[in-house]
Amino acid sequence: MKKIVEKVMECKQRYEAMAAKTAASKVSREQFTLLLGGISACRKVPGIPVHMGYESLYFCDGEEEKKQVRQHLQRMYGVEDKDSLMQACWLFSGSREYEQFMTFWKDAPLFDINELNPEGRSRFEHCRKLAEAFCPFVEEKGFYAWDINERIGLCRNAAACGIISEEEFWQITDEWVRQAQVFYHSYGEYALSCLCGALYEMGRDEPDVEGFLEINDRILESLLAEGGVWQRNGWYIPKEREWASLLDANPGCFITKKALDAQFIGYMYHDEPHPDYPDSGWRFFVGDESEEYINDPDNTTVCGLNTICNLFPDVMAYLCAGEGRRFGRQEHGWEEE
Repeated sequence: MKKIVEKVMECKQRYEAMAAKTAASKVSREQFTLLLGGISACRKVPGIPVHMGYESLYFCDGEEEKKQVRQHLQRMYGVEDKDSLMQACWLFSGSREYEQFMTFWKDAPLFDINELNPEGRSRFEHCRKLAEAFCPFVEEKGFYAWDINERIGLCRNAAACGIISEEEFWQITDEWVRQAQVFYHSYGEYALSCLCGALYEMGRDEPDVEGFLEINDRILESLLAEGGVWQRNGWYIPKEREWASLLDANPGCFITKKALDAQFIGYMYHDEPHPDYPDSGWRFFVGDESEEYINDPDNTTVCGLNTICNLFPDVMAYLCAGEGRRFGRQEHGWEEE
């Protein structure tokens, strides 16, 4: 694993340099969606004889081509209709698993590991250790990029052969585009997360991932290289902020208006939730508010915890911390007080 980590570091430096080279063209949201499936679009699929491109959805020319794509999707993923397609998309779950691991790394575990049976615990610890090797590179961004890339690619194939309509494609992929906007701000960041997510997915069951790294690195480099689609096209920034659903539930929380205005949280603690409201108990501050300021109810606002996670995704790993725990932001990250 040491050798793999060293290679990922080399890739990180290259991706950052390549992504920053030239000015890029603005893209539509639809183009951006297809660009997020950059790696998956480069794979050969039976029934699709050409690269599907990034300007618009690709549709098979005839029934024979559609049949080949359908057979491929059924054989590889068990996809036969829209419902089975959605089930297959959630097979790419490295991002959710990474979120669980973060809660353990931050000493705010999502569940008691002792509740797992021996086989489940062994598997969990293997995956957690594997993911931890990539944490210094992706931090709270995790493996979202790889899952987004794979899910979009799967849906593109399903649309190409008529399993889903064009309208359904854009509806299904909408949430993943929103997630990309929360966690990433450039194709360089996105590329690194794709690579780490790919290595995690393969490494869960296959100890030798060096060849897999080289294959995906070559594809990512071609996307980011001069003349590549990620080099020519800019990262999409919507006119109005788009919000992603990052939590299974969305209880309320309190945040000072100063923190919202500054777009900065420097201090947070988990209080006892208010019994009369769907309250998470979380309270967020810049950290230098005076007691007089905090005691004035006009200086605090209530919002959904999901909104906080969209604005400050690095708090997500701490949300399972027990009542009474407090955290302050330091130069290296959050530190318990």
